[in-house]
Formats: sequence, C-alpha cells, structure tokens
Amino acid sequence: MPIIKSKDKSEKEQIRISIEKSIVEKIKLYCEWAGVKKPDEFFEQAALYILSKDKDWLNHVEQKTSA
Repeated sequence: MPIIKSKDKSEKEQIRISIEKSIVEKIKLYCEWAGVKKPDEFFEQAALYILSKDKDWLNHVEQKTSA
C-alpha cells in the first residue's frame, strides 16, 4: 500500500532543488506505482511525514511555541 497519495490542490510556493539522478528515477517509479501524478506531491508528503515523526524537531517546535 502506498504511503503517499494524491490530494487536493492548495496554495503552493515554487522552489528549485537538485537531486541525484538515481534518486529521481526511483521517485518517478514510486509515483507511477502509487498513482501520484506530480512529483511535488511526493516531496510535500515526504516532508510532512518527516516533520511529524522527527522527535527532536517536534520537541524544538514545542519549546519555541511554549516560550
């Protein structure tokens, strides 16, 4: 079962990144397999996954908001 799924459109900000070619090919294959139409959806959801699971990051955010 794919972890990443297509979702509704929302306000976007364009960025430019460079990624190793071999990783890009794997991302394209994953998106094709998972039915994700745009690679930006992959990166957006991957980032959200990391931001929701990184305990050090979550502690940092909690400390900043409680200060």
